[in-house]
Amino acid sequence: MTWTNRLRLVGGLLGVLALVAVLTIIFNQRQTQAQSLTATIGTDAYDVGAGYGGTVIEQDVRENDVVAVGDPLFTMQSPAMAADVANKVKVKSTEAYTVDTKKGTITYLATVPGQVDEVRAKLGTTLTGGQSFARIVVTGSQFVRAQYLLTPRDYERVQKGAEVSILLPNNQKVDGTVSTVKVATEQGNAAAEIRVDSPALTDPTLSTLTRTGTPVVATVRLRDDGPLAGVSDSAFAFLRQIGLS
Repeated sequence: MTWTNRLRLVGGLLGVLALVAVLTIIFNQRQTQAQSLTATIGTDAYDVGAGYGGTVIEQDVRENDVVAVGDPLFTMQSPAMAADVANKVKVKSTEAYTVDTKKGTITYLATVPGQVDEVRAKLGTTLTGGQSFARIVVTGSQFVRAQYLLTPRDYERVQKGAEVSILLPNNQKVDGTVSTVKVATEQGNAAAEIRVDSPALTDPTLSTLTRTGTPVVATVRLRDDGPLAGVSDSAFAFLRQIGLS
């Protein structure tokens, strides 16, 4: 056998070994990932409730209006509040509302910045104490709510703070982390609901892709207990750095 043939043989063997190594790493990596069955963008929101019952006499916001902290939402004429004042009960303004004890009115204020998602009371509506009359979606609170069906073994490998890759509708990927995990049993498997937090979802340039209810795909990284754990991590970290993963 000539040296040329020997070199070709060695080169071929090295090529096969390299290919097997790459395929092994890729296979191992896929065993440490779980893709969501369904996933959507969610947002934190809060309901604005009436501390006192009464009738809405001024409506300052409509659905989809953007509000800042302290912006007026509604003003109510409240016989209940007026009765408390008449009975010498001290009624004071708070960060959530201002009171006019002489007129018997309460003006409710926004306590967080956000967008009015729902208005349940309008001018002339009568509400009882504690009844909700508006819902505000908090600015910059986007997250992903993802559903998974996992084996008990894979569920045990889901960790708080684990890396998650979020695929947006335009095929752009952003990074997130596991925040909370809820689980129920479904035919012997773990039906898991995972909340994924990602600062990238609050990027104004992605606002049209991160609205409430937008469908996405969330791939969560499972804890790698295999013998190639360190090798796989290093290899894929390098691929991410050069833009191939």
